[in-house]
Amino acid sequence: MFKNLMLYRLAGSWPASAQQLEAALAREPFVACGATQQKSVGWVAPRGDAHGALVEAVDGHWIACLAIETKTVPGEALRRKVQEAVEQIEQTSGRKPGKKELRDLRDDALLALLPQAFARRTQLRLWIDARQRRLLLDSASQARADEAIASLVRVAGSGFAISLLQTRISPQAAMSAWLASEHHDALPATLAVERECELKGSGEEPAVVKYARHELATDEVRQHIAEGKLPTRLALSWQARVGFVLTQALQLRKIGFLDGVLDDPAPGRAADERFDADLALSTGELAPLITDLVAALGGEAEPGQPSGFTDAPKTADAAHDEVVTSADDPPF
Repeated sequence: MFKNLMLYRLAGSWPASAQQLEAALAREPFVACGATQQKSVGWVAPRGDAHGALVEAVDGHWIACLAIETKTVPGEALRRKVQEAVEQIEQTSGRKPGKKELRDLRDDALLALLPQAFARRTQLRLWIDARQRRLLLDSASQARADEAIASLVRVAGSGFAISLLQTRISPQAAMSAWLASEHHDALPATLAVERECELKGSGEEPAVVKYARHELATDEVRQHIAEGKLPTRLALSWQARVGFVLTQALQLRKIGFLDGVLDDPAPGRAADERFDADLALSTGELAPLITDLVAALGGEAEPGQPSGFTDAPKTADAAHDEVVTSADDPPF
């Protein structure tokens, strides 16, 4: 159900219930783009029903779905349309249009072509863990995540406050320490390093080393860390049940359940039953995963407390010292 997750902290009192969230989202339902409209954003039923509920609630987890529809006119088609208008003016008046008139001609051409443009629709799942007061967005695009947050700001009114979830130890510092330890024994027992990683150096043209389907507990990887290259992303698994890629920005990418976690769907199982089962499994596995991951990063930074995001260590030894031995920032 979730492929990527951006993690946020709900700091305010809104929403207090799934019903309050449903009522708010109903103020901004999705409506398809009009003939000359370039973009439309609104909330749809997570189950895909035309008139279904906008919020699904299972055991303290609330799920909503934002739809974003955009129309794009090909640049070449727009240029041809504008050029035709320019040539018409030159033929009829013997003059060339100025800059302002060219802008107006472009706007007119865009309005003329938009009704013929193909509409592309994407959806973004929103998950609120009501017990932990976390908001999670299934997106790898910050622009799309911002669309969802902007809509929540518009519909929520007072009481809505949100911030990126911050940990006491930065993901980059922790990933450096994990890779620097000889057998990855700096990791907590719930996490394991898998076979994908990206390391990046410093400077104006930094060196980048990428590993895919490659053993990472090697002298070569540790040497890169010792030379000052820092992880920007690292593949991990949790409890041998869920695989994911952790990024330096504390985002989860490529989330997938490992063999044996998902049951084979029963033949003839209704779509609603499959949705309920997927929702219960996804939230039931990912909620404790996130809790364990935050704990592995020293716990959540309190409001006003300096975050570990600002000072990733420069060497493997520094990374190991910060994450493994610091009395102020216990790692796990």
